[in-house]
Amino acid sequence: MELEYSDKNSRRSKVYIAAGIIVALLVAATVFIALQGSGLTREETVDTRQVVVAALDIPGRKEIQEADLVMREVPIDPVNETAFVGIGEVLGRIAAVPITAGQLVTPNLLASSEIGATFSILEPGEEFDPSMPDLRAVSITVADDRAVGGTLQPGQLVDLIATLTVTPPTDQTEAPDGEVPDGEAPADQPVAGPSTKTTLQQIDILSRVGSLYILRTDLATAEKITELTATGAQYTFVLRADEDERTAETEGSTLDRLLEEYGFPAPEEADLRP
Repeated sequence: MELEYSDKNSRRSKVYIAAGIIVALLVAATVFIALQGSGLTREETVDTRQVVVAALDIPGRKEIQEADLVMREVPIDPVNETAFVGIGEVLGRIAAVPITAGQLVTPNLLASSEIGATFSILEPGEEFDPSMPDLRAVSITVADDRAVGGTLQPGQLVDLIATLTVTPPTDQTEAPDGEVPDGEAPADQPVAGPSTKTTLQQIDILSRVGSLYILRTDLATAEKITELTATGAQYTFVLRADEDERTAETEGSTLDRLLEEYGFPAPEEADLRP
């Protein structure tokens, strides 16, 4: 018996394939339209600019070196419009505040608003006000062994101790119990010798070059420092905590006070004869 061939199955398969292709095209078209609406398929050109960025963490009051900086390309945006566009604009300047790695370097992060200046008398962000004190910068020399081992840095607060030789008036009066021998001072009368006193507190170090320190103070205090220096005073810096804004009250120190307070024995002539 001979079987008759039928192409119904073949036609049905073709219909299924065609329908599948149409569905796939519809899905693809839907996805494409959705992506077009979201803007994901659009290629937009973004304008960029080269700016100066901190290559590593820069401590506050540190002089900025070339190794501290790097150039980065960023999209043009109002947020970064004040950033420096050349490393040369920043080299040698002093960081007013700590700058973290990757942070844009802008003028408000530096201690001076002028190119080439390493410090500013005004605080970062502070504007001149005619009613403010007559702020000045004054320099003094303090050896490392009297400046916390030479470890002091700009931005730290210190107190200034001055030691100078005090010479009392030479006119002597008669002691209660009799005449005063020639060349000797009456009992309980001042004698020539060194005197030490804390003279200034909470002084801001603006800059330092070796043992030469530039301090921020007012004009009247600058005059006092100049006078002390003229008398040959020796200075000592003592470091205070940044959070400590108290004004300490001290009496100063002289040799006779130390001898009395600590009970130092006074040397006497020794009989060294055999």
